[in-house]
Order: sequence, then C-alpha cells, then structure tokens
Amino acid sequence: MNRALAVSLVALLVSLLSVITALFAAFAPGVSSLSERQSERDGRLAEDEASLLEHMVLMQRYVEKAALAADAGNRPLAAFYAQKISERATRVIDGGYVVDGIDISAIAAEIADPRATALVDAARAGSADQFEAAYQQMVNGCNACHLRAGYGEVRIQRPSANAYPSQIFSGRPRAASPSARAP
Repeated sequence: MNRALAVSLVALLVSLLSVITALFAAFAPGVSSLSERQSERDGRLAEDEASLLEHMVLMQRYVEKAALAADAGNRPLAAFYAQKISERATRVIDGGYVVDGIDISAIAAEIADPRATALVDAARAGSADQFEAAYQQMVNGCNACHLRAGYGEVRIQRPSANAYPSQIFSGRPRAASPSARAP
C-alpha cells in the first residue's frame, strides 16, 4: 500500500470517528454536570422542606383548634382536631423527610405519633383532665421534636386567645330550619 492511500484511509477513519462522536453527542442521554446534579438535589430539598413546613403549619393550627374546642367544652370538635393532628403526624412520618442530615420523619415517629394518638384517645374519652394532660404532652412533644430537629427557636404553647374569630368552638351544631335550607 502506498503512502497516499494509507494517509487517505487514516483521514477517512478519523472522519468516520468524528461523525460517530458527533452523533453520539447529539443523541446520547443527557449527562448532567456535578453542579447541575447539586442544583437538582437542592431543588428537591427545598420542595421537601416546603412540604414539611406545610405539614407543620397545619399541625400547629389543629393543635390550637383542639385546645379551643376543649376550652369551649366541645369534645367532638376537640376529637376531630386531635384526629387531624394524628393524620398530619402520619404524613410527616411517611414523607421520609431528612433536613440537613436530620431524619425528621424518624423523630416524628418517636415523639409526635404516640402523643397524637394519646390526644385522640383522650379527646374521645371525654375527660377534661385526661385531655389536658395529653394536650400538654403533645405541646411538650412538639417542642422536643423541634429541639432535636435543630429548630429549637420554634416553641409551641397553649393558645391564650382565639385566633379564629370566624369559627364557633362551643356547642353542638343546630339543624337548619326548613325555610333556611337552599332550594
């Protein structure tokens, strides 16, 4: 084989490899860079933290409303909100939340879940003393959970006033009169 033919074959081979490389680059699955993967992880963590915060805000609201219902002597309403607390605690546990390396879901399983269950049982039992004891344990559990999770600045206490003036916490619902019902 003469030199010119050999150079032509090498040039053809290089051209073919270039075309194959270009096609691979164009159609290969995306390979993200380290910074892109970190950015994706950060985005997921921010979404998880936002979801966790949503659970916590609702749980705090239910804790407040359970106390207000109990203060008004409305045990069925207190039991309703206690059940909502328990459901929200379960969602936190099942959510697998890990924030800054701290397994929030595991802490909730250990602290919040048994206290929420005890609050439901106490509310359903109808004993004001039993409810008050379980309620205080729930609030103490909230604060213990916040400390262990690194959010000790978030401290919960029993509400001293009704922050929900649009809701009636006392008494049982009255049936609407036939004339008040919508057609």
